[in-house]
Amino acid sequence: MAQEVATAEGAGGAEELSAMAGEAAVGEAQASGATESLLGAADAGGGSPPQEAQSREGHITSGGDRREEGAQPQQPQHSPQLAYTRFRERLKHHSAKGLSEKLLKFVSSFPSGLSRQDAADRIHSFLTRAQDEMFSEVVAFAEDVDEEGRAEAAEALEKFLLSRLYQKIFATDPADQAEDSKLRERFASLSWVSFDHLGIPPMDPSLLTLALNELRRVDSYKAPRDKLVIILNATRVINDVLKRTLEDSGAIGRPLSADDFLPLLIYSVLKAAPDRLHSNVEFVAAFRHPSRLNGEDAYFLTALQSATAFVRDASPKVLEVSEEEFRSRCEECLAAARQAERLAASPAAATTASAEASAETGPATVAAKAVEMSAEERQALLEQVSALPFSYEAVPSARQLRLDQIPGLLDEYREMAKLLRRVQEGTIVCPSGD
Repeated sequence: MAQEVATAEGAGGAEELSAMAGEAAVGEAQASGATESLLGAADAGGGSPPQEAQSREGHITSGGDRREEGAQPQQPQHSPQLAYTRFRERLKHHSAKGLSEKLLKFVSSFPSGLSRQDAADRIHSFLTRAQDEMFSEVVAFAEDVDEEGRAEAAEALEKFLLSRLYQKIFATDPADQAEDSKLRERFASLSWVSFDHLGIPPMDPSLLTLALNELRRVDSYKAPRDKLVIILNATRVINDVLKRTLEDSGAIGRPLSADDFLPLLIYSVLKAAPDRLHSNVEFVAAFRHPSRLNGEDAYFLTALQSATAFVRDASPKVLEVSEEEFRSRCEECLAAARQAERLAASPAAATTASAEASAETGPATVAAKAVEMSAEERQALLEQVSALPFSYEAVPSARQLRLDQIPGLLDEYREMAKLLRRVQEGTIVCPSGD
């Protein structure tokens, strides 16, 4: 599978963009001030590129951390990361002067307050014209004669433009902001939803960790393709988890269907609770150029839109619980989430709440009780823990246990539970004192 990389400009982009702007603005003094600043800062927050998740020999992997600023691994000749770097360099070529001027003018004169559809129509029309000019009139792009090279340059052009228009077109409608706020509350109130409520067969939730982390990163990028790469990462991990789960259940060879995939995507979205999910999904759907939003990209984006709609409209009936249970669980989880937000926003309130709880009930956790243990009690606890066999510590999943191992696992669990209870009750004693 070819590696997908979406590059975001760092601070170093400002210098070359300023040079580009200065060259493009020859004879137009007004183009060299605020416009240069706008273009130079457009991608400053992007960091390192997201990379497309890949699955190899049963291991799910994902490369890159957007916060890293260090050296990047060597990229193949047709890496999107290198393609975007080449694109920016070519814009400084004298043959690209006319194209650069048009880009600068379009960004600086783009009106605020347009509807999403009107803004998208205007941008797509401009991109189509600019792309035609880029390949027909700009000598610097003439070497992109093969289909892959032209596709990479077109991707870079879209990224370059959309990153610089981001503040004018992303989540600017109050209705989008209201929808994001509603979804944030729905994520909190539906945090109790489990596999069973969505008709998903039992599986190890930790297998979805990578998919959840990817979904949480969507809001960190500006260009539609960058966001789409992250979405594809998550959906491919989910597909991989489904395949492995089917294989473990003995259903080897059965093709996956939407009935398998969508419930697990919904579960992942609920647990990931991505920031501004509505705005991000609609941004990609509207501003990704229609000629490039097709095939797998369109399918998985539509699936994420469906998952988002499910979260927004979920009811007791679809989750197969009573109205009373649905209401009480949602209210309880939402209240807990709001309390956590208040405490996080006010460290003083969190300290006061903790002090009050301790004054009323004493240390609330085993860990807090352990802090109060004497040196002799800690030594006794260490000796008793060291005596446990931990026979199943290296077993990565319950599916890999044999039936005859279950009694031994339960015995170890009971012994550990007894130790924790003794710590909680303050009854740890040295073996010699029994």
